[in-house]
Amino acid sequence: MQGKWIKMKKLVQAVTAAAIYCVSPFAVASFDDMSCRWDSGCALGGSPYLDPDNDTRANLLMLLAEQRGFPIALPALPQEVSRSRSYAFGVFKGSQQPVADDQSAQTPALTPSEIALNAMAAKVGIAPSVLSEVSVENEGRWVSNNKDSLGQFFSALLADQQLDQPDRDLLALRRVAIYRGEQDTDRFLPLMQHFVAGSHAAAFRDYLSNAERFYQGKFPEAEAGFLDLKESDQPWVAETATYMLFRVALNQATEHAVDEYGMFEIDKVNKQAAELALQRAEGYLTAHPGGAYVDSVRGLYRRVYWYLADWQNLAQLYESQLASAKNIDSLSALIDENDQILLSRLIPYKSAEQPFTSVADTPLQTFTQTMKWLRKYSIENKDSPKVTAEVLQSYKPMFEKANMLPVWQYMHNAWLFYQQKDYPAVLATIKPADQLAANDIVAFSQQVMYGNALSILNKLPEAEAHWRHLLTLKLSPYQQQYLQLMLATNLVQNNNAAAIFAPESPINNLRYRALVLKTLANKALLQQQAASAPTDEEKTIALHTLLIRDLMAGDYQGYLEDKLLKKPIRSTLDPEAFGDVDLATFDWNGSDTEQGYFCAPLEQTAAVLAKNKTDAHALNCLGEFFRTTALAQINTEPELEGNEALEVLARLAMAQHNEQGRLAYYQWVIADPKAEPEDKTYALYRAVMCFSPSGYNGCDRQEIPKEMRQRWFNQLKKNYKGNQWEKRLKYYW
Repeated sequence: MQGKWIKMKKLVQAVTAAAIYCVSPFAVASFDDMSCRWDSGCALGGSPYLDPDNDTRANLLMLLAEQRGFPIALPALPQEVSRSRSYAFGVFKGSQQPVADDQSAQTPALTPSEIALNAMAAKVGIAPSVLSEVSVENEGRWVSNNKDSLGQFFSALLADQQLDQPDRDLLALRRVAIYRGEQDTDRFLPLMQHFVAGSHAAAFRDYLSNAERFYQGKFPEAEAGFLDLKESDQPWVAETATYMLFRVALNQATEHAVDEYGMFEIDKVNKQAAELALQRAEGYLTAHPGGAYVDSVRGLYRRVYWYLADWQNLAQLYESQLASAKNIDSLSALIDENDQILLSRLIPYKSAEQPFTSVADTPLQTFTQTMKWLRKYSIENKDSPKVTAEVLQSYKPMFEKANMLPVWQYMHNAWLFYQQKDYPAVLATIKPADQLAANDIVAFSQQVMYGNALSILNKLPEAEAHWRHLLTLKLSPYQQQYLQLMLATNLVQNNNAAAIFAPESPINNLRYRALVLKTLANKALLQQQAASAPTDEEKTIALHTLLIRDLMAGDYQGYLEDKLLKKPIRSTLDPEAFGDVDLATFDWNGSDTEQGYFCAPLEQTAAVLAKNKTDAHALNCLGEFFRTTALAQINTEPELEGNEALEVLARLAMAQHNEQGRLAYYQWVIADPKAEPEDKTYALYRAVMCFSPSGYNGCDRQEIPKEMRQRWFNQLKKNYKGNQWEKRLKYYW
């Protein structure tokens, strides 16, 4: 007995470590979710602390948003978390937008910029409907052909006092035609022949001609035209032409950088054109330090450095722009771009190019990448960059300079924990917190690491006290829910799952409580919660689980007694949210059995089996209940995914459950010499059909050789020729 306990104790410790590293005992790799485009419908899952196995974007956003005081878009917490299992951890891109009702969705309000654009359009003879009738979805070089640039052009026309109103209207009309993507905009040129050479009207006309050449990909012609216009005495045209020369070089750099499928290939970039784009960007910023396109040029600097594979300058530019983002939307968009282009960029197989680790003055990205290299997969992969004590010490001055020493200290502790596995050192370094600020992600992450170190060292009582203390602090609801998960896991590890359901328990999240009830609770605990849980939702989950367990374990008298616990449950639960625990399933009346085989209702069937567990007909009918209701096992789908160590323990418990499936009932009937032919033939038929059509057992976990299935088939065909089930069974699988 002692040996069994030691073995189980080691298993729990192994499971704890595996779960903390965000891997199961059956998997070792962890990668960023590159399939997630991180739009409003896609959250990056993970832990709500700075965890190496979080997506790099999630870690960087949590760290930066806290520093800047930006609200992070998180999954909505159910109004009553004790009555819902829909809560999950994750981070959305940008700010959370309220869901519009049908009326507002049909008639969206105009934005201030659209109102201003319509007002300017009216002053140059353009009806607002002309602008709203077109849905512009421009990409590539057409990306600037939008309402913003249209508004800039209108504004420049209206501000120029040298233009006559007819000329102003004509220029505006041609610009709108370009915006709408019309093909015959040259029809306006004969109407503009009277523009005097060197006049502002001629400058605007020539600007439009060269802008259109640019959009058409005629870069040499556009470049020549913009070079002339750069010297124009019309200020807006001169500045915009200077900016467009930069855009021309930028587009020439990638003109042929695509493969046969139209996919971008950075190694095909025209480096000479990219260098020219860099020179022209610097030239624009020098000539127009407060110009209209300064933000655009600075933003496109990132693209130039990318094209030049100048990772050092690119990383430093990202660092400064990440630290100065104006809001959560621009910050998360920049983080997403940074991740795709630099931090998680794809490097060709066997390439000598190295992934980004760190460069000077980039503590944010250095931290993010270092955490990634502390993942289990990265540590074990010989080709991944390695984090050493010397490397970490070399980073420390950079973090001190940026006033981010606590971030460096957390990164160092993470190295001790995940790579060195020096858990005593972690406990010695981190001090348990008496108080925590709700917006201090670094301090919160330190406390999570401290609790995990206690768990791995099997100091479960100390870990329990740590999680309970943290739950008394004024933290965010998001952090509170995570700490509930940590405490629930600890109690299960310490064989004290019942404490999760104690009246004074701080764990009220139904997702965690339901997972424990379905997989780890014993019969007494299920009966307790079915009778006295705080909500009808939890009572229903407990009772549904209890009744299935009774039937699968062959405790038919227990089933009849436990079913009486349904009477106090008065709420009708949402079938979409709680269809997996529908208690009405147990009111099965036997009417949907295979035609030709009669079964009494489930309650009568259970009553027969309570008196005689080997009653052949009742066993077959119990099998029919499980077959027709698809209750082959307890359904944990609504609770699984995202529960870390608790989920690992739950899956292990499910794998160890020994409940009988319905094939066992058929086998008992087949082996019973007293079974009536009606029941034995049906059992033979159903036993073979368990393997239809795939050849895999769809009735329980048994592995039955094909020879046995053939034997059942032959027994039915030989001994019961002419029987209705013999006639129906055509094959064995």
